[in-house]
Amino acid sequence: MIQDITQQTEVESKMFGLLMEGVRSTMAWKVQGADFSRKLSTLRFMAQSFQRHLERLFALEEYDGYMDLVTKKSPRLSRTVDALKLEHNQFRADTRRIAHGLERISSPMDKAKFSALCDEWLDLLDKLDAHGRKETDLFQEAFEQDRGGGEG
Repeated sequence: MIQDITQQTEVESKMFGLLMEGVRSTMAWKVQGADFSRKLSTLRFMAQSFQRHLERLFALEEYDGYMDLVTKKSPRLSRTVDALKLEHNQFRADTRRIAHGLERISSPMDKAKFSALCDEWLDLLDKLDAHGRKETDLFQEAFEQDRGGGEG
């Protein structure tokens, strides 16, 4: 069971990483002139995909996923798991707010608002990268004893 959960989480995380890379590439797209409607359209579509996949990945991690396994295997790490779950909630809220903000942009006059949302999204991606590293470290800490890492 642990192997199945680990494998599914790894696959989902890789797909999410590709989605994050796509968002970054789209953000780097240089718009000619003042019309950013095509870039906005693409980012709106990506925001929907991003939000759905973020929810899927977090649900996988939180419910019968690695977080439950870590808590059962190493109860001393339960506070760390709880802190990561709180971060998940913040990421969910930030993603919803950014996606909603993109939907509310209605004209080229909103370029400043659009740029601000893009900056917020890039910041969110950086925070998600750091969060992913914390999750990896937690998983390794919880299960390193199984691989002999806890012996001195």
